[in-house]
Amino acid sequence: SVVLVTGCSTGIGQEAAIQLAERGHKVYAACRNPDGADELTARIDSCAGDIVSVSLDLLDQSTIDTCVNGIVEAEGRIDVLVSNAGIGGGRAMEETPMEEFREVYETNVFGTLAVMQAVIPIMRKQRSGRLVNVTSLAAVNVFGCHGTYSSSKAAMETICTALSQELAFFNIQVSLIEPGCILTPQWSKGTPPPEDSAYGESFTRLMGFGQFGLNRAATTDDSSAAIIDAIEADSPRF
Repeated sequence: SVVLVTGCSTGIGQEAAIQLAERGHKVYAACRNPDGADELTARIDSCAGDIVSVSLDLLDQSTIDTCVNGIVEAEGRIDVLVSNAGIGGGRAMEETPMEEFREVYETNVFGTLAVMQAVIPIMRKQRSGRLVNVTSLAAVNVFGCHGTYSSSKAAMETICTALSQELAFFNIQVSLIEPGCILTPQWSKGTPPPEDSAYGESFTRLMGFGQFGLNRAATTDDSSAAIIDAIEADSPRF
């Protein structure tokens, strides 16, 4: 299969891209700045499979079009899209600036959907394809001070539910991957609330849940196994 994976600079996307290449798929590993993705570059150089890094920014439609068109020009098809790229966001609803809320939605919802909209017409013409969307357990297990991220992932789950029904007529299958606590660099990218926040207790509760999960964390290998199953299974689960 020809597979496009987004968000490959670190974490789940990178691991899935490498493992898919090693299993014989032709993989295009996308991130915003491949030239600065040193970890990805090093792993590609040592990978025995067929994998290429490409530039794709969820907030820049021109990079999406260039990436997708380039793959089709080179391969003649796209069989799988793994939508993994996204950003986090966590603080109380009252204290979340609207710019931050919009940034999370622009990336996790609108940007992710833009890539799907670029790829789906190709799959429809092929009358085959698989869309694998990495959402989160946070979409269904919601905590205070995490509503921005959780709601963006819940929105994608609703969108994918509709897509799964619409695209079934074209032999395009849709799957959701819902990681829980995974040891990835994303945990180090959060911004704590201000010290004078009125929601300190709620944030402390969220951190307690996160620490509980991280003490029993799954790995990027576990998530990659679920992604691979959604791609290679004869009848993948939604």
